[in-house]
Amino acid sequence: MSEPQKNSPRIAELIKDRDNVEVVRDQIAALLSLEMQNQHELAKNADASDADDYDIEIYVENSRPYDTTDDDEVVSLVNIVCQEVTAPHSNPRMGNQKSQAIFDIYCVADGSNFGSFRDDKSATFRAWKIMRLVRRIIMSEQYVYLGMRRIVTSRTFTKMESGTPNPGAQGAKFFSVIKASLEVQFVEGFIGGPSVPFDGYDFEVIPEDGQVIAEFSITDRVTGVANNNPIEEE
Repeated sequence: MSEPQKNSPRIAELIKDRDNVEVVRDQIAALLSLEMQNQHELAKNADASDADDYDIEIYVENSRPYDTTDDDEVVSLVNIVCQEVTAPHSNPRMGNQKSQAIFDIYCVADGSNFGSFRDDKSATFRAWKIMRLVRRIIMSEQYVYLGMRRIVTSRTFTKMESGTPNPGAQGAKFFSVIKASLEVQFVEGFIGGPSVPFDGYDFEVIPEDGQVIAEFSITDRVTGVANNNPIEEE
């Protein structure tokens, strides 16, 4: 049997599957979309006076998501960005690798008191309210492993800070941004061995702006989204 040529490629299959860090990022967006839709329905069914505050859009890797809205629209959104991925030097040379990712989660709101000099206060209060929802959803008991028990080993918020976008980019509106750093420990796959099976949430990504909209399961569609039934971990 002849030896393979020195410069011949050795990976025969097409590399097309996403790395687990991409799966984790999109999973965070999908579960937030799913739970935010449910919270909005719960607020409307309860005739809450602030029900509109729960109508929150979720985006992925959009550096200026507030540019997607019209001037007369109220802005309430979350943008998820993968900031950094690291791995310990003690990782094995072959096989799955332990990894750690830092995801920056931006909660953005504009001032709802149009024409008032207190729009900055309104925007900041609403941005912190969005962050409150995000933190409580992600850190809930139902999402200890972000719905990915065989891939994710831990998740924790390590930092939160407030700020505003570039003032020159804000125009007539005032935007407030609360940024949180979410640290996720997970296992990254490799070429040459069996991949970890995973069934994530169904969701749609709007290509123009990266908005993520999760789709409810058949059970949710039949029983209604506001049923208070937690999503089971895998």
